Amino acid sequence: MALKTGRRAGIVVAMAVAAGILSGCSGAGSGDDAGGSSLGEPQATAPAAGVGTTPSTGAPTTNAGYPTCDEAKAALGPEVSGLIELEGSDNGVTTGVDGPELICSWHTPETDGSSIDVEEYGGISIGISRDPEYTEESMEPVGWTVDIPAVSAAGAWALKVGGGYDPAEQLDITGVQVIRDGVVVVLTSGGVALQDVPQLASLTNEWAMNGGVALLDLMR
Repeated sequence: MALKTGRRAGIVVAMAVAAGILSGCSGAGSGDDAGGSSLGEPQATAPAAGVGTTPSTGAPTTNAGYPTCDEAKAALGPEVSGLIELEGSDNGVTTGVDGPELICSWHTPETDGSSIDVEEYGGISIGISRDPEYTEESMEPVGWTVDIPAVSAAGAWALKVGGGYDPAEQLDITGVQVIRDGVVVVLTSGGVALQDVPQLASLTNEWAMNGGVALLDLMR
């Protein structure tokens, strides 16, 4: 059960990145030029109206304890401050298979226009869901768990989907997961052809692990 859920979480968010990039290359997005806080030090600011605050179709009437996408973006820090939400995105809390979950995606400005710099088309997606059955013990036999001191110190555990964790590598489409008390945070990133995106070079696996902890701390 836990393995199935973990794989599903990674695949769903990965598909969201690819789908958003491929379908959202036209239309006007609005940037966020604010500097954002450092990872592990999320800003305690009220969510701004508009981007990231409107739930998708079928969403529950409340945020069900989840942060808004604006709050999540601020917690991820300045590395994502220049990314934008594409017009028509379904960012927000929605009803998933196992209940409410949060899905947020942000993309490079080039993705939302007529830029010929296809190598810069890309973005990052996060997904947060609850699954009390998803435990470190159940995942250890798969060999994907990763010992990250900063994550352990926060009372959480982590895994790299598919294994082969390298902290310095750019976060990719398979992503990483950070879990605490049944709350699962998935972070993925990639380009239009699933390649590394130069503009997202600072979004490393290590950055994502720290970002996962910051997102867990936003849960209410």
